Amino acid sequence: MSRVTEQAAIRSKPSFVRMVNHLLSGRFLTREYVQANLPFIFFVVAVMMCYISYGYFAEKTVKAHIQTEADLRESKSRNLSANARLEKLKQRSSLSESIRHMGLIESRIPPVILRRHRFNWKKK
Repeated sequence: MSRVTEQAAIRSKPSFVRMVNHLLSGRFLTREYVQANLPFIFFVVAVMMCYISYGYFAEKTVKAHIQTEADLRESKSRNLSANARLEKLKQRSSLSESIRHMGLIESRIPPVILRRHRFNWKKK
């Protein structure tokens, strides 16, 4: 087709189809007002890319935060159960039962405090 008939065919199409055709063919880039504003268009595209990448970054950070909170809850529950077991083992009755099989018995007599007298070793 010749150029004139091609332009006539494009003009006969609905306006939406014409706009899409201009957009896909790249003809809108040859217009003077578009070329004058190319730095601004590049700036807008760069800002859009930064905004999209920030969205992905924020989503990844939130997922990591949620995972960290779940790990923290799990660690706290393990710590609580370990402390409960330790307190049970530290009880006097459990301690006496655990040393009984070694042949040791719990003393019923209170301990005696031995005091050492200090001597004055200085010569007079």
